Amino acid sequence: MKHLSTTKPSTKPIPSGPAGFAKVLVGGRVVRPDTELPFLERMVTGSGSTHLEVKPREAAILESVASNLEAGIKIVDQQELGLAKIGGKLADISLSLNTCKAPKADISVRERAQRDLEIAKACIREISQFVYADTPLFANGPSKAVTIAVPNRGDWEGINITRPDLSLPGMQTVLKGKVHGDSKDFFLDSASIRRAFDEWRTHCIENRLLWGNLKDRLHGVFRKLTEVDKGGKWTLPRFPSDPKLGPLRRPNRNN
Repeated sequence: MKHLSTTKPSTKPIPSGPAGFAKVLVGGRVVRPDTELPFLERMVTGSGSTHLEVKPREAAILESVASNLEAGIKIVDQQELGLAKIGGKLADISLSLNTCKAPKADISVRERAQRDLEIAKACIREISQFVYADTPLFANGPSKAVTIAVPNRGDWEGINITRPDLSLPGMQTVLKGKVHGDSKDFFLDSASIRRAFDEWRTHCIENRLLWGNLKDRLHGVFRKLTEVDKGGKWTLPRFPSDPKLGPLRRPNRNN
């Protein structure tokens, strides 16, 4: 009989820091959080920023936030471009299937349709590897987001830039499918391609919503920056002192 282990779980304290954040947008660049830096430099301005020396502190911090949001918008724009290309290739795959199903399609037509299908699949695989600013635009499975710290009503909030997951069943079925030939791939049908289109459409909607959220936050930062430049006051939010809460408030874990 096996004896249950009596080893106790580790009770070492969890180190403070940005637990859960794989990467952050800091100083307009995507970087890994540096646990040696204070929260403000780690999550907003970066260690090499010189804005604080030549401008009022509040204005310099707001400019750093705006720079991070603008960089995030560029990433989302590139994701949208990649998704548009994927949508075009899915349309090519659908056309290949319809070509093979045509009553008058002979062997040469079906072989050409299969070649077109393989080209479209290769293009989707290539797009899935797109990188912008040293950041992969798409994921092949669950992945952590790039986080932007944004001030909002006296708190720092985290906005996540997520990567569309191209490993979902519909897309994977299409990438392993065929419309003609003796290979071991699956024979595609209209339902499988429709499912891939549905997944793609969901990615497009989420991408557009994220773009709008980032734009709204950027406009808000610009308005506050204009007020500060005209002599208005802005109180810098404090980061939470309790490491269990993390450095940012997360009003919506799916934002």
